[in-house]
Amino acid sequence: MEAPTKPTTSSLFEVYLRLRPSFAPNAERFLDVDAADDKAAPTHITIHPPAHDQRRKAVETFKFTRVFEEEATQLDLFHGTGLGSMMQGVLGAEGREGRDGLFATLGVTGSGKSHTILGSRSQRGLTQLALDVLYQNLGDQLISTRRDQVALQSVFASDTSEAHMSAANQYLESIYGDAPSDARSHSRAQSRAATPLMVRPTSPSKQGLYPNLNHQSCISTTSCIACSTKSNQRHSCVQKPQSSSIFSFLQRPVTRSQAKTQPPKDISFVSNPRPSSAMAPKRHMPRVSSMPQFPIIQDTNLDVDQTSEFAIVVSMYEVYNDRIFDLLAGSAAYQPSKTATAKRRHLLYKNTEHSSDRKVVAGLRKVVCENLDEALLVLETGLTERRVAGTGSNAVSSRSHGFFCVEVKKRLAGAATSNWSSSALTIVDLAGSERARAAKTAGSTLAEAGKINESLMYLGQCMQMQSDNADPTKASNIVPFRQCKLTELLFSNSFPSSSSSHQIRSPKPPQKGIMIVTADPLGDYNATSQILRYSALAREVTVPRVPSYTSTMVPLARPGTSASGRLTPSNPAASDTALESALAELALLRQDLELAQLRLEEETQRRKEAESSWLTAENRLESLELELRDEIWEEFESQLESERRRYHAAREAEQEHVDQHLDKKLEILTRGLGEVQVREDSDAEGEERIAELEEENARLREKVQAFEREKENQSPVRKMRVLKPRKWEGKEEFGVGLFGGSP
Repeated sequence: MEAPTKPTTSSLFEVYLRLRPSFAPNAERFLDVDAADDKAAPTHITIHPPAHDQRRKAVETFKFTRVFEEEATQLDLFHGTGLGSMMQGVLGAEGREGRDGLFATLGVTGSGKSHTILGSRSQRGLTQLALDVLYQNLGDQLISTRRDQVALQSVFASDTSEAHMSAANQYLESIYGDAPSDARSHSRAQSRAATPLMVRPTSPSKQGLYPNLNHQSCISTTSCIACSTKSNQRHSCVQKPQSSSIFSFLQRPVTRSQAKTQPPKDISFVSNPRPSSAMAPKRHMPRVSSMPQFPIIQDTNLDVDQTSEFAIVVSMYEVYNDRIFDLLAGSAAYQPSKTATAKRRHLLYKNTEHSSDRKVVAGLRKVVCENLDEALLVLETGLTERRVAGTGSNAVSSRSHGFFCVEVKKRLAGAATSNWSSSALTIVDLAGSERARAAKTAGSTLAEAGKINESLMYLGQCMQMQSDNADPTKASNIVPFRQCKLTELLFSNSFPSSSSSHQIRSPKPPQKGIMIVTADPLGDYNATSQILRYSALAREVTVPRVPSYTSTMVPLARPGTSASGRLTPSNPAASDTALESALAELALLRQDLELAQLRLEEETQRRKEAESSWLTAENRLESLELELRDEIWEEFESQLESERRRYHAAREAEQEHVDQHLDKKLEILTRGLGEVQVREDSDAEGEERIAELEEENARLREKVQAFEREKENQSPVRKMRVLKPRKWEGKEEFGVGLFGGSP
């Protein structure tokens, strides 16, 4: 096995390229691996533009730390990328603190990133291999989380990230012990499988590497393998995977509509499918025996400090829509309360009180794992909570950037009062860049793709800046890693700490970074070339030129003559020298012009794509506006109709009340009129009464007439003086004195 190529000291990442095996009968291969020297691994690739694309004529060459071709296995990547040396740095030398490590994958969606990091249901990924090597070498130097409670509590107290820490057995019991029966039906992520992989059936493959459809060697057999290490002997019984592989799933075509309408299955990268909620009374813990056991890694020895004891702390989180979410906190759907919502609380990436020199993800759930089985179960638990969705490019596409952090705690053995030092190995599975036209995404999935592409664009800018800083002829610039959460998590610990809090102890060295770029040589040329441009350590562009008419005709002219045929008065030798320099300068200018034209075409194409995306977004906004207007109109109409019905009901109720009130008044009046009696006289009595009245009137008239005659017959007399009534006595005297004259 060749040693990995030593990178430039100024590089923040060692960048490796892995080519994905692919079989497409009608596809054109656009990527070729340049042949290297004898006994040396290839480091350069060349991409050729497709023959049908007349706009792109540049042939580009990219340099990487090493190129892994299609037949490379998972073990080849483990040893060839230097992951073992990175783990050695995490453990640290004797009496010294370890160095942080970052291992990430980058590529287009469907290029094999998750397969490289997490493996599949038939073989293990680099994460499982790294955990296996770590636990094999540490062995008995790990503290016991069940027997040594004092050491466990000291590990809890040494954490600087304000985390919620627990032992693995307690954490797994809290997740799988009391889960309700209907919990799985509401899980956010019930399906997790590796990127579909197709290989040529006729080409031979190594044992366990991308198994063929008709592969019959993987039958159910059991073999005991004894692995002997320097520190301890570990005997494990390894069960080979069955003949069923991920390719049986690929034989059934899955469309975009089926991916959205079919109910999700509880499938993970490393475990068998769990039963549905209708079949199982509760959430079952995955079995370690059902997880893949191949490839087997052994004889990978690390120099472990024999004077120290260790503890391994595992945590998992994801960057979804530029926010950090804990994958081990547990879904709200698994809570017993019926009113629990699935909304998660995002975490902060900040400096804490005990970590002032570098930022950490505060508030994570961290689990202390005593053995490999516990670590694999915790990994499986976190994978079921990760955001995934089906798209037109990938049946199970990651919608977030996944982070798996293995923190190694170290202190002097037997010294219960000594402090724990900490160093971490962070394994990152980045989401793949995708185009909406090819992935056929819409709605929330389209918004997720926009956030993913935006974060990967910022990551590309940072890596391009890293490549420029590695060039000694160019001035070094500051890497702009604070533009998004992803670049901040990847790059913030890649620089030496300048904090003043490290006056007593030496500052912690910057982390070591390894990036694996995955590519499909028969895939999408535009997307793959874009990834290669900003991830490669170096780039060289060659434009094949057609000899121009001037360059072919001018050398045929005789010395001392010009193009017009006139003699030149100068020296023929000087003229030839000037002509050669002019032609060389002209060739350089022509080459620069062609490069500028090529860049112009690229920028024009990007602008057209941006304008197309802009028009699509405008159309989408217009359709959303129309839908919103229709929805508001329908809601207004429904509210107006409800108000109309309420008004009519109130009016009818009021009219009914008025009618009842009037009826009560009429009833009261009727009762009052019933008590009044009307008495009517008879006709006879009335006639008699009239006759009496007429007779009385006649008598009165006669008296009046008599008085009038008597008054007229009297003689005129002196007007009498009106006396007081007391001088007249009685009515008769008054009458005599008035009408009979003087006495």
